[in-house]
Amino acid sequence: MDIEKKVSQPMFCLSGQKGRDTMRTGRRIGGGASALHYRHPLVSCISQSLSSLRDLPDPAAKRRVWWTPFAGAMAAVLMVLDRGCSLRVRFEDARACMASDFARGKRAGRTYNGLVKALERQAEAVLPVLKADLRRQAKRPLSRLREKTKWLLLAVDGSKEDLPRTKDQEQHFGVADNGAVPQALMTTIVEVQTGLLWDWRIDRGRGSEKGHLLEMAPDLPANALLLGDGNFVGFPIWSRLNGDGKPFLIRVGGNVRLITHLWPDAETRYEGDIVYVWPKKCQRGGLPPLMLRLIQVGSGRKAVYLLTNVLDNQQLSRRDAGEIYRQRWGAELFFRTLKRSLGYAKLQSRAGRRARIELEWALIAMMIMTMTGLDSASRRRIDPERLSPAHLIRTLRVSLLRGARKSPSKGRAALTRALVSDLKDNYDRRKPKRSRHRPQTKNTPKPLVLKPPKIRPATPEERDLAMQYRHPIAA
Repeated sequence: MDIEKKVSQPMFCLSGQKGRDTMRTGRRIGGGASALHYRHPLVSCISQSLSSLRDLPDPAAKRRVWWTPFAGAMAAVLMVLDRGCSLRVRFEDARACMASDFARGKRAGRTYNGLVKALERQAEAVLPVLKADLRRQAKRPLSRLREKTKWLLLAVDGSKEDLPRTKDQEQHFGVADNGAVPQALMTTIVEVQTGLLWDWRIDRGRGSEKGHLLEMAPDLPANALLLGDGNFVGFPIWSRLNGDGKPFLIRVGGNVRLITHLWPDAETRYEGDIVYVWPKKCQRGGLPPLMLRLIQVGSGRKAVYLLTNVLDNQQLSRRDAGEIYRQRWGAELFFRTLKRSLGYAKLQSRAGRRARIELEWALIAMMIMTMTGLDSASRRRIDPERLSPAHLIRTLRVSLLRGARKSPSKGRAALTRALVSDLKDNYDRRKPKRSRHRPQTKNTPKPLVLKPPKIRPATPEERDLAMQYRHPIAA
């Protein structure tokens, strides 16, 4: 019997499927002929990252639901990759991409409102499971980076997302430091060389970035060096990281007070400037002092002061510390990719709970997108640092709308070739990238002058008080 091949809307392609297994026969075709529907190559890549949700039920549903956790997650990720002018347009494009995969008995919902209600209902059960599984999947590409460098460089930083100016947004997130519109605070931990997201927290606009870091610290991978700017300072956060055995390298300034010569005999064991953090409140509370190492990079007005709990100069030299901290800029590039390249400078949801869900799935899509590019680069033995996030987003968006026009093997191969071709420029820049002329306005920021931390010698009373902590710290 002749089989008429008709290209229709894309479908899921599960890992390991080949040949006719990647196609599904349409049942409602007139004249007795059957139509073969090709599954979408983009959905095939995404479904591998969402495998932990495939058999996960909806715990809050009291009846059969069409938007299962797996189907809802797939639609949410596809909506993030789309450039539709509104959320409903993005939903229609995502549903058109995945609708053909849901045959009789496996259908998905039809309305955007139903999808969002399902995502809200399933958030408490789905998001922790999915985030933990994505971190497990991220260890494989991160382990390849460990083969090239001694440390796994993770940077923590926070940024704020603008929200629609509605009453519900102001009650849910509040008006932050701009004093004009509601904002949501997101604190992220990003691998600086590839931009791969590791963990994140979402809170009100006036939330605490330090508190978010303390929540995410236990899930940091082994042998990771945490990089942070001047916002992540203070005895509570440093003592917590040091107690958990998490190495860190954080920039400090004039808002930090340090003590020297608390135990002069113990300082001779290490090379460099050994300093101590021991506020008066901690002295009265019976907490031991914290021994750290102060590293100065540069001189004069351009001097940068870094504080680390890696006391051995053999493990982290002054030169290596300066080169490593310069790579912290990768966290800023991640926010640029999210807000500019992906188009999430301002969220579209007008309700507070829905805005939180929208931002959560935007960050999940960023993590899946980066892992997809890293996996394609590793197969072709391409340096993962050369991947371009902007080109990667453009390729996935083109595949979202056009990927089902080819056969399964050709479509997947074309997508893989397109992903590995999304590389950064490999030439050496000879001129600075910044603009030659910048007009002076009332909003032009003033030049940043980094002040050194305030350092003083320990008093005799502090030395006597520190004797009871001499052995556990300097041993």
